[in-house]
Amino acid sequence: MKLKSLLTLGLILPISTQAASLLTGGHMDGPAFGYVSNADVLLDPLLTQGFEPHYHNHGDPDAAVVDGVAQSAESEYAPGDLIVVVPELSVTTSSSINYYWLPETELDASANGTPFLGIGIEELVPGDWIGGTVSLKLLSISGPGDFLLWQDDGFGGANMFFDSAGDSFTLAAGSHTHYNWGFTEKGIYELEFEISGNHVDDDFQSASGLYTFQVIPEPTTTLLGAFGALALLRRRR
Repeated sequence: MKLKSLLTLGLILPISTQAASLLTGGHMDGPAFGYVSNADVLLDPLLTQGFEPHYHNHGDPDAAVVDGVAQSAESEYAPGDLIVVVPELSVTTSSSINYYWLPETELDASANGTPFLGIGIEELVPGDWIGGTVSLKLLSISGPGDFLLWQDDGFGGANMFFDSAGDSFTLAAGSHTHYNWGFTEKGIYELEFEISGNHVDDDFQSASGLYTFQVIPEPTTTLLGAFGALALLRRRR
């Protein structure tokens, strides 16, 4: 690839996000949420009480691929540390609308060359939450097109969860679920998710995290290396 073309592709990412790593494949949960209780803080004052928004990589055998490298060891990332890549060749149709697509099944994700992205709250102990549930809300959407989160219903239809800011649904604490993620236009999307629930000891709790997605041309090893070099240069300044 010519240097001029490489630098042009580098401009796909805005200056504010070039230091973030690219998630291009493998199994990753994001948004994912843990929780630190007041009781935990009493045992370790270095902890901060409340929900902890993050990404969770489960490691082998289906490790997340970050900056072109499979992360074989289990690991976590802050929401701002990653950009979830949606290749432009991964497409599907829902309700007659075409979407750039992160599939809900690992088989489809592998076939389409995308991350297998789930929503993970398995770190939450069901007995710690009133009713054993928490609520997930889409606080805001920023991007060039529309966003849709859904699951196939097994009968050719779809169960919709998010398509606009303010949508919310209930999840079982301790659960781990996968969905279809769809974006109607190429470009960068920022999705802010909020989790909330009534803790048996700490009362009502909530927190949010901002997660970034980008629909781009099919990533190549050269492109990933260019992004990695740009990120390294920014960190060294």
